[in-house]
Amino acid sequence: MRAMTTTNGISTMSSWRGNILSYDNAKTTKGEKHGWGTFLFYGAPHTESGYNACAGSSAGCRPNCLYYAGRGAFPKVQDARIRKPKLYFENFSTFKLSVEKDIKSALRWADKNNLAPCFRLDGTTDLGVAKHFVSNNKSIQFYDYTKCLSRIGMAAKHDNWHITYSLSENTTAKRMAILLASNSNIAVPFHDVPPPGGRLLGREIVSGDETDLRFLDGTKKIITLKVKGGKGKRSKTDFILRDGAALETRFLALA
Repeated sequence: MRAMTTTNGISTMSSWRGNILSYDNAKTTKGEKHGWGTFLFYGAPHTESGYNACAGSSAGCRPNCLYYAGRGAFPKVQDARIRKPKLYFENFSTFKLSVEKDIKSALRWADKNNLAPCFRLDGTTDLGVAKHFVSNNKSIQFYDYTKCLSRIGMAAKHDNWHITYSLSENTTAKRMAILLASNSNIAVPFHDVPPPGGRLLGREIVSGDETDLRFLDGTKKIITLKVKGGKGKRSKTDFILRDGAALETRFLALA
């Protein structure tokens, strides 16, 4: 059993928040039942901060970004998330020191609560932040989503950095062919999510909504993500696939 604090006779896990990283996200805390605690960097995506924090973003993904969901809709939260990538670009040495302190604090908190720590340093950005920390923290699990093929090659050099490719409407047949020939997993957003255990494009389907622990998915998988929120559900962009048949049709020649 993981360690708990007790308030009024009710067992609860103590909260944690760092200067740059955060915890207590509705999706990532699902990993607790598997013994993992996920710590994230939530920064303003694309050019919201005045800097491009998502080099591979697309016209379809930007309006559907989770940055705007939940607490991200509040101005104070957005201001805090804008501050973080600005610090990354304008004063990287301070940013790095702050993240290093957060990692050490998170490790102590996770140990106290009997959780294995893992870190997603691009929660709502695609900067490759983890590349600055994986070498000096080889016993710690890092993971991310990315739309950049070069990032996948970079992470492959590190046993403790797992990356899942994030499909968009800009993913070409050539790029998909490269991905399908590799061990990389491919995350796809759907309106109607195909059931796990089936196959798409010759690959086994794994639900990406049960937990956020992508490094436990294995290799050569299609990771399904159900579009969330009223805005996403109403979206008509090609970024979100209607169903599995739509994915097969888009890349029919590769299936």
